Formats: sequence, C-alpha cells, structure tokens
Amino acid sequence: MSVKVKAEIEGIRFYKDQWGIIVCSIDKVLKGEFIGDKNGMVFKGNMPEPVLGATYIIIADYVDDPKWGRQYNIKSIYSDVSFDKNDKNGRRKFLSNLFTPYQVEAMYEAYDDPFSILDSEDMEKLVQIKGCGIKTADNWIRKFKKNINIAKIFVELEDYNLTNNMIKRLMNRYNSPDIVIEKVKTNPYILVNEVDGIGWKKADEIALAGNIKSDSPMRIGAYIVYYLNRCGEEGCSWITPDQLLGAILDNLGEEIPDENITIAIKELGNKLWWNEAKDKIGLSKYYKIEYEVANELIRIRDAESNISCSDWGERIKHLEKVQGWEFTAEQIYGIETVLNNNITVIHGLAGSGKTSVVSGVLEALNHYSSVMCALSGRAASRMSEVTGKEGFTIHRLLGYPKGETEYQGFEFNQDNKLPYNIYILDEISMVDAKLFYFLLRAIPNGAKLICLGDSGQLESIGCGNIAYDMIHSSEIPTVELTKIHRQAAKSAIITDSIAIRNGIQIIKKDWTGVETRGELQDLELHCYSDKSNTFYNIMEIFSKLMAQKDFNIMDSQIIVPIKTKGDACTYNINNTVQELYNPSAKNKKEVTRFSNDKPFIIREGDKIINTSNNYRLSTPIYNGNIGIVKSIWYSEEADSRIMTIDFIGIGNVDVPEDYWLGIELGYAITVHKYQGSQSKNVIFGLDFTAYSLLTRELVYTGITRAQKKCYLICQTGALRFATAQQSVSNKQTHLQDCLYEVAHPKLIF
Repeated sequence: MSVKVKAEIEGIRFYKDQWGIIVCSIDKVLKGEFIGDKNGMVFKGNMPEPVLGATYIIIADYVDDPKWGRQYNIKSIYSDVSFDKNDKNGRRKFLSNLFTPYQVEAMYEAYDDPFSILDSEDMEKLVQIKGCGIKTADNWIRKFKKNINIAKIFVELEDYNLTNNMIKRLMNRYNSPDIVIEKVKTNPYILVNEVDGIGWKKADEIALAGNIKSDSPMRIGAYIVYYLNRCGEEGCSWITPDQLLGAILDNLGEEIPDENITIAIKELGNKLWWNEAKDKIGLSKYYKIEYEVANELIRIRDAESNISCSDWGERIKHLEKVQGWEFTAEQIYGIETVLNNNITVIHGLAGSGKTSVVSGVLEALNHYSSVMCALSGRAASRMSEVTGKEGFTIHRLLGYPKGETEYQGFEFNQDNKLPYNIYILDEISMVDAKLFYFLLRAIPNGAKLICLGDSGQLESIGCGNIAYDMIHSSEIPTVELTKIHRQAAKSAIITDSIAIRNGIQIIKKDWTGVETRGELQDLELHCYSDKSNTFYNIMEIFSKLMAQKDFNIMDSQIIVPIKTKGDACTYNINNTVQELYNPSAKNKKEVTRFSNDKPFIIREGDKIINTSNNYRLSTPIYNGNIGIVKSIWYSEEADSRIMTIDFIGIGNVDVPEDYWLGIELGYAITVHKYQGSQSKNVIFGLDFTAYSLLTRELVYTGITRAQKKCYLICQTGALRFATAQQSVSNKQTHLQDCLYEVAHPKLIF
C-alpha cells in the first residue's frame, strides 16, 4: 500500500552510499492512507544525504517487517520544492520543459502566472487559453502534477542540456531529484555504470556541458574506467598499457598531456589491477571476481565427498538394457570421472552424448538429490525434456530476488547453501564469471558439480571466459566427447554442422539449388549466388511454416548474423514477419519503439525478446527471455503504460513503460543472441552482408539451434567462406592463473 507524505526528518539511524534509515514526523498526508505513528515513523531506502529538520516529499510502501516492525520502504524522496512567486524565470523555465513553445507562449499571452493556475488546478481559467479545451486542460494539469516533484532538476541542472526523457530515466534509477542533482554535478561519468541507456558519449556530453575540461584528470580517469569496464564485459579482464594509451588518445584527443594521464591513473588507485611486470592492466573487480571463482572451485573440488556408489557399473548395465543401447567407451569414462570427482567439465560437439552421460550419472546416483540449471530458460527446459527432471534458470535456482542486499538479492548464498547433492550446469560457455561465482558460493561442500559445454559454439559475451579457462586448466577434471552417438548420426543437423565446425565444406563451389539431407531429413539447404535472395527465401520458408495447421510461433525461430545492416537483418525481417503473422487490427493495441534510432511497432500478440536484465520488476526478467505480448494497457496506480508479456518458463509479467527499453520484436534474432537456446524449427539466413562475422563457429552455432529441422538459407560463397574461417579467442582472463595460485599457494617463510 503506497502513501505520499510531506515529512520532516527527526532522526537518522543509518546512512551510507545513498541508502539510509530515517525517522520522520508526518506534516501532511498527500495521497493514500498513512498507517503508523505520525510523530515518529521509520522510512528506509535510497535517498540523498538526509538533513535533520529538513522537509521532504516521500512516496513509500508500508511493510510490517517480522524483525524490525512497522515501517515504510521508500519508492521516491525529494526536497519539498516550491517556486517562489518572484522567481518568474524559474517558473517559465520549468513549464518550457514540459510543454511545447507554442503552448507556453499561449499560456503567457493569457496570464502573467500560468504556473499558479496549473498548480491550483483552475480548469476554468485554463480553458481560456488559446487552443486549450477541457481535455487539454486536464492533460496539462496531470503533466504538471506528475513533474512538479522534479522541478528542482530542471532549474539546478539547466546548463547540462538534459532532455525530459533523460531526466525521467535518471529519476527511474535514483527515485530522488536530490540524488540526480548530486550525481550529475559531482561526477556525471558514474551514470555510465549506474543508468541503463546512458553510454560514455552521453555522459561525456553532460560533463562537458557542466564545464569539466577536456583534459581534466577526472575525464581521463572516467574514460579509463569506462574502457577497461567495456573490455572486461567483453571477456578481456586485462589489456596492455599500450592498448589503453591508444584508446585514450583515439577517443579523447592526441593533445591530452601525458602528465594528466599519469595523474588520472594514480587517482584511480586500487580500482586498477596491474601485474608485477606492469605490462598488463585491468579493473581490480575483474581480477577479484575470477580469483573468487577459483577459490570456490578449489573449495568444492577438494572437499570431502558426501557421495559414493560402489555398484555403479551394475546400475549402468541396467540402464543400457532399459534404453536399448550401450554407452560408448568415452561416455563410460565420462560417467566414471564424474563419480570420482567433485567437479567435472564435460564438453563435446553436438550429438556426442553429453546429456547421455548425465543420464548415466543420475542413474548411478539415483539415491542422491540432484538439480539441473542453465543460464536461459530454453536451455533449462531442454535439459528437463532429456532427463525427465525439472530444469531451473540459475537465477531461479538461487532464489533471486528474495535475498538480502548483502547477498546481491540471492536467497541461496555462502551463508545459506543449496540443499542438493548433485548440480548440473548446462551451456557453461554462456555463463559469465559473476553469475558463476554466485552459483558456486551456494553449492555446499561434499556436493558434485557437473558442467556441460559445447566448445564448437561462439564465445559467450560477458566477463570472463569460464568454460575455456576451466577446460584448459590442469586443476579441473575435464572429459571431451569426440564420438557421435549412433542415433545422432542420423541427423544432418549434427553431421553437417560438425563437418563445418571441422572446416569441411558441405557444398561444392558455385553449387546452387535446394537439397534436404540426413536420414531424418532434418537439414534443408537453399543455396544461391546472389545475396538479394536471402530475405525473400527466408520469408518464403516462414510463410510455408505458418500455413501448416499445427504452426506455433514459439516453435519456429529465424536467426541471422546481423541486427540492422543489409536486407536480411533482424530489423527488416521482424517488421515484415510482424505484418504477415500479426498485422495491425482495431482490437489490437500497439506502441511505437526505437532501436538504434530505428522505429518499430510492438502490438498485442507479437513475439518479443527481452535484451536487458530488469532486476527491479516484482518478477525479474533477463537478457534473452522470449515471450508473447498478451496486452498493452494503462495502470492508474503506476501512472504508466504496461505491457503484460507471457515469458517462456516465467509466465505473465507486467512490464511498465520505464522498462521497455530492452523489449524488441523476437521473430528474428541474431545468432549470438540465440546462443544457448533452441527451437523445433530454425530458419538460418547467411550471406556476405555479415562478411566480418562469417566463421565456422557462427554456422555451427546457427545450425545446431534447431531441434527438429533447420532451413539453411545461404549464399553459396558465404557458406564456403565461413567454413574456411576459424575464430581465434582473444579473451585475456585471470582464471587459469588464479586456479593454479589457489591450488598451489606459495610458502611464506
């Protein structure tokens, strides 16, 4: 239950890093029903540094905490703002940020002080303004009342050229005009890491508008942190000093003095990590997280096992009789390795039987509890289909967001371990170092961890290179499966994708035509010489699938390499498929959105993908979640448009407009974005538009996203070129070194 009050701070119990606990007396209840003691009620949450005796407007939710008693969780807090009647410039400035120049001009032609008229909600006077009817007057009052709380921002940050949308985004993040003002004035560069949608360029514009000098050590230091952070999130935990210097000069200007760069580096202090030779540099946080991952891996590896199985051989023979086929020698070795170790990485190409090994392990240890998880909901669902056990996303398994702030919101953590004996993590190559650490710290001593991966796929995007480093470290037991399972050999999706992954051409030079391959007839090639055919062939295949009686849009996925370039990019395909599958209609609500400054429409009934992590929703949604838009509506309580989306593996989630930034059409998705997921039918388009991305890993990943049938729509030359190109990992990480250091600590005399 939300309440809006005008309150005076009577006491400050705690305050640090813009989070605090305060005791307030209530001067006035502005909205809702107040519960509790008006002379001394506790409020907690994000806030500017509180001042005893100061008056604030607070919007908060009442909670009866079983431990701390009755209190309020702050949703928004800001200084009680009032524009003095003599501050005519300030008042006009505020109105100019809310209304069009024509509307503001009309207001001041009619009245000397339209601000007061809007504030008093004098509808009778407003309708006397040129072009303002009753409906317009009502809209003006609503807009005025909604934004009066951020009036202070418009006035105090006038010189920073902040747009209305930018201010709204900042308010969504910090919930307080005072915090916004403090952040922007003190160091606008921190907005890059704290506010979705604000990159280096925008933060730099704000800073320079606020008179920060172009060669200021603050600006240089902020860029160093931004650049190293971007490198880290792309998997390079460290780079060379020469690479960093080159980036600084290229992006900030060659006239930047060396002395200022040196000052900036010194001021960053412990934020930076250097190796002993001083020829590697990165952010300390990436070293720390990989060191913690190494600590947890060695802890789990070396703990006394709680699991034993002396008759596992008999159990495996029994399983072979039931399933009607025998495990390969490699798979038996994999099962044995898992049984003899607390941690095992099992990797191999598609069809090599990784999940079969898991089935064997679970049969051998069927008297122990086990759980399976993966980064994506699709991968988790696929594991449950194969093994018959429920699969979880990592976040759901760890109970996010039920945990306390000190545990980053995870219910299960180092102080509250998970209750299972065996943990199976699929698609290990998709998991970044941070999330992997959160999972590891919740696994108890004595348990088993089995990590499954496909080393033939594209590299994941995110910090660390977990799968690669574990496989190439002598500290972690690893099993590679190289033989294709007998049943899998019937699938051309498997055999042809592996041939491509090994650099073997599957079509002859200049061959064009249509051909279906495999005993299962599950790979259909459509090859041509002119790349202009890609888009039309994709649409033709999709139309045929859509005409089938049992067609389900969630069972068919179009994937291509590129998002916005060329005819067959996801942007063009999505807009066209939308008109084919879900055309506009009077009974369907729709909204216009933008991606990379390109407009697109989302309407009720559309298939969408979420491309950002939204932890603040009551039901969090994550990057890669796919769903169907059930309805678009307006919530008076939230004062926001809402999209209700039925996400796979999650269910219906109400997503307010403030969180629509990552919602995009999902009929066509890039190969990188779809890695880790699968669909029954995949239409995979490939041509020379994606020249720089064409590798055998890309093609292998694309084809193996199909479970039942893959339609490979490709320009002949592009497919052959990609097959001949092998991507080389350029990720520079710490984990292999950290694993060795933790496992072999230096003796100190």
